Amino acid sequence: MAKPELIASILNRQLAQSGVAKRVKEASVEHLWPEIMGPEVAQHSRVTRNEFGRVFIAVDSPEWRQELLYRREAIIEILNGRLGGEVVSDILFTGP
Repeated sequence: MAKPELIASILNRQLAQSGVAKRVKEASVEHLWPEIMGPEVAQHSRVTRNEFGRVFIAVDSPEWRQELLYRREAIIEILNGRLGGEVVSDILFTGP
């Protein structure tokens, strides 16, 4: 006879296998952005789209775009750390 398994374990496994868990984490990026980047950066940038691990950030000036481009790898690392895995593979900055 098989050992009983907790329903939470079964659900977590099914969510992971179906890809839903990753999509939920991807959706969290928009809410995490102001918290991770702080109020000053969040005032000049926002998440506009998140598709297949690519996060699109709109910025309001060329200076902020350049600053965030410079910090892109560190931002990806911080986001993935907070999301608990390889969720964000790239960040693209749009705007002026």
